[in-house]
Amino acid sequence: MTKLAQMNDRSSAIAWSALPGHADVLAIGAKEGGGGGFDDTGGELELYDMNLTTRVDPTFLASVKTQSRFASLGWSSSSKYPMGMVAGGMENGAVHIWDPHAVIEQQGSQLIASYDDHGPGAVKALEFNKLVPSQLATGGSDGKVLIFNLDQPDAPPFPPSANTQQRAPITSLAWNTQVPHILASAAADGTVTVWDINNRKAWCELRAENSGQPISAIAWNPKEGLQLLTASADDRNPVIKVWDLRTSTSMPLATLTGHSQGILSMAWCPHDEHMLLTCGKDNRTILWDLYTSRPIGDVPNDPVEQQPQASGNEQSMFGLATTQQRRYDVQWSPIKRGIISTASLDRKVQVHSILGLSSSSGRPPKWMRPSSSVSCGFGGSIVYCGSTDTGVRIRTVVENPQLAKVSRAFESTMDPNNVITFCQSRASIAQTASEKRLWQFMSVIFQSDARHMLLDTLGFDPAIISAKASAYTEDTTSVVNNGVASVSLDDKNQKVAMSPVTQDVVKQALMVGSFEAAVECCLNTGNLADALVLASCGGEELWTRTKDRYFQSQSSQRPFLSVVSSIIRQDFGSFVQASDPAKWQETLAVLSTYSSSTEFPQLCVALGDLLEEAGDHASASLCYMCSLNLDKAVKYWRSQFLAQNNGKTGSDVDMLTLHEFVVKTSVYLLAVGSSAQLSPEDAKLFTIYAEKLAEQGFLVTAAKYCKGNTWEAQVLRDRLYRSRASHRCLAAMGGAPPDFPFVMQDIKKGRAPAQPTSQSSYGQSGVATSNGFQYPQQQQYSQQQSYSTTQPAPAAPTPSDSLPPGWIELQDPGSGLTYYANQSTGEVTWDRPQSALVQAPVAQESVQETQPTSTASNTRNTQLASKYGDGFVSSHSRPELGGQYGNVGTSNPYHNSARPSTAQGSSVIDSRAPVSGNLDTIPELNPEYQPISDTLLSLIDALKGGQLSASDRRQLSEAEKGVAIFVKRLARGDISDAIADKMLAMTTALSSYDWAGAGSIQTALVSQEWRTHKEWLKGVKALVLLATKLYSQ
Repeated sequence: MTKLAQMNDRSSAIAWSALPGHADVLAIGAKEGGGGGFDDTGGELELYDMNLTTRVDPTFLASVKTQSRFASLGWSSSSKYPMGMVAGGMENGAVHIWDPHAVIEQQGSQLIASYDDHGPGAVKALEFNKLVPSQLATGGSDGKVLIFNLDQPDAPPFPPSANTQQRAPITSLAWNTQVPHILASAAADGTVTVWDINNRKAWCELRAENSGQPISAIAWNPKEGLQLLTASADDRNPVIKVWDLRTSTSMPLATLTGHSQGILSMAWCPHDEHMLLTCGKDNRTILWDLYTSRPIGDVPNDPVEQQPQASGNEQSMFGLATTQQRRYDVQWSPIKRGIISTASLDRKVQVHSILGLSSSSGRPPKWMRPSSSVSCGFGGSIVYCGSTDTGVRIRTVVENPQLAKVSRAFESTMDPNNVITFCQSRASIAQTASEKRLWQFMSVIFQSDARHMLLDTLGFDPAIISAKASAYTEDTTSVVNNGVASVSLDDKNQKVAMSPVTQDVVKQALMVGSFEAAVECCLNTGNLADALVLASCGGEELWTRTKDRYFQSQSSQRPFLSVVSSIIRQDFGSFVQASDPAKWQETLAVLSTYSSSTEFPQLCVALGDLLEEAGDHASASLCYMCSLNLDKAVKYWRSQFLAQNNGKTGSDVDMLTLHEFVVKTSVYLLAVGSSAQLSPEDAKLFTIYAEKLAEQGFLVTAAKYCKGNTWEAQVLRDRLYRSRASHRCLAAMGGAPPDFPFVMQDIKKGRAPAQPTSQSSYGQSGVATSNGFQYPQQQQYSQQQSYSTTQPAPAAPTPSDSLPPGWIELQDPGSGLTYYANQSTGEVTWDRPQSALVQAPVAQESVQETQPTSTASNTRNTQLASKYGDGFVSSHSRPELGGQYGNVGTSNPYHNSARPSTAQGSSVIDSRAPVSGNLDTIPELNPEYQPISDTLLSLIDALKGGQLSASDRRQLSEAEKGVAIFVKRLARGDISDAIADKMLAMTTALSSYDWAGAGSIQTALVSQEWRTHKEWLKGVKALVLLATKLYSQ
């Protein structure tokens, strides 16, 4: 249902409120007395709230009695009056202006002004200037057009011209929607005059109806100030004519047909310039789509009520049965979108919504379309367009500028060949002591003399210690030189001399060769040095046993002996286990100085484990770093990251902390080696980091950090591999294409019916439509296909009994074309299946472009296109306009290219150094133009993977050569910025599958730059044509 409200017993002139705060209010001026008798010549102005929001019955607000009936009515906003002004054109030629607010409140002066400047005839035309609300234009039966300035109500009205006036009665007025001083008036003799109020003269005159029949209504395009519609009341030619005043004032641009009898009223939608509403004597109220120039729906009439037999005969006798529902007025609400009002001869005023109509437009009204369209793509790309744009734009949006900044800084400063400098710079700017020490250790790992540098990092500089020891020895010597008495020694632990008895025992033991007894005697008497000397002569076993007893007895008093013991015995494992965690630096220094290269990593791990047990995880991670143990070293960094993010590991983590984790791990990976594998937990964090980088548009950087074999990582690697930076991403991932993470399904797509190769003619009988206004088709154009094959026409199909087993021949009822179905497998195809025993010879195909031919003269100057500047111009019958407007269903074979008769210029010798057409070595381009190379190379790769005929493969080979030459010349600076920008626009169109747009740019390049750039333009042209042929279906 479309009807929202209805008022009965109202034969009225109607005006909608022009104020948003009172959008539901309707002014109704009585056009007849409603049964008051022959003496009732008065009228009444009524104000109603139609309650369109609450959907209740209309509410009567107020009314004013008038001495004459209404012929026309208008409502305008005003800065002086809260509800604006209502103007009425009366049957007696008067013009009255009311204050609707005063009428409703029943206070003050309700009548603002009254004029009697027209003759005694009715004022059937009245309209306020929407651009200058205080200006009112009226047109009367006396042929006068008058302009009232309501800012000065006492000032007399003035005509639009000081010289002449139309003599026929004025039937309609329309102020221009773009220029405030332009007014159009229509007369009953079929003429339309466009007035220039400022210059007080007629700007132009249209002979809209040569038959002299009246023009019932005129309307300006709400968005285009030079387009005008005229509606004819002639039953013999009930048409709507479209005029473009830039083109002609004697011939309409297009003619719309749909009514079978004269048109009574017309209204152009103020909210969508493609929608028009008309009503006529044929009892139809038609909604038009001006984009296609066709009616798309009818506002329904109420069901006809059954009348008594006698009454029905009377109506038939007087012709009332067919006119009782005839609508004579239609209007759009200026505020409420999609709301219309109608007035009919059966004394009904109705309000409808066009949204309830059964429409064949296929497009929503303009106000229901988004003002812009945005779609987010992979890699931070956003494709967007406005509602009036003819193309789309693609840009990369950085959602996290801080992450982008730190990532860009890291990638620019991090040189794999100079990691030490990077680590030292990070250590110099570290905010905490632990962070500084971490990067110092990281720097040591990459040093050639890492163990020596580790001692320095731990605070044990060999040169300083040697100097200190030397200075201490000199002091001790001076003390000894001064006498033994000056040295305080513990007599229990320091034996100065061996007693004679002891000497005899030792001597006797030596005489009999018992070194073991001699050593035992020395040990028991505290002569440890003598015991060690004697043990060295008594064999390995005695020497070992003596050393052990010596270290056991002396280590508690001399801690350094534990170090000496470990060095002598090479037992650093026990040394680590017995070490003090608080002095881990000393332990690590000993390990670095004395342990072997094979033992050192394991000993560092053992020391790290000892520190972890003691709760010193930061120091433990440093030991793990020295061991080059990836999992254990990264474990602590991961725990730091988790602590900073409250244990979260999803995509909502703080990206700056994740960046720091990735930086540490990535640098450490360089030391560990490429064979190292991240743990699943760490690989997940790297994948999250890579995803975020890809969202910022850093595709190549993301490819470097996409680690692990999780599902998310596999999908991300596949998307990066298929992105616009495919080649560089592939190099960052190691050069091997990633595994496809999905299950490949071979979904067969039914081929569209083949277009006939014979010529087709346009302009045959019937109504031809196009995307815009157009002339009736009177010229015939025949057009060949853009691509045709050179093989002879195929023979007629053989009878169905020659089909392979299981196949049957069927006919599509919609198109009448033949297709084939397999009863066993259910397969359907447009191509005739071949028998396995008979192979049809494959004809050699050649793709060629052919220009459309025309039987009509095509000598119109191509500069005509510059006269048109909007989407209402149809290029269907004007090929020279096709390039400018690009209407669907039209073509312009000469747009941006030379006509066949144009002589080709002589070739120009290229003095630039030659480049190879080999794609194996493609240089890096300026980041601004890198998408050109990425898109072209990706398109070539995609075409290589498809099924191509022999001729297609020759085209692809030519395309590869051209693209290689172009990219290399662009990298060398041989291509101007203007050409590079055009190529960037073309590749952007290719990326968004805008084949027509890409073809248009390519055609322009060929026509303008062929002489100096044909070596690569030929290949680019072949690539665009081949891609369009294969992918635009």
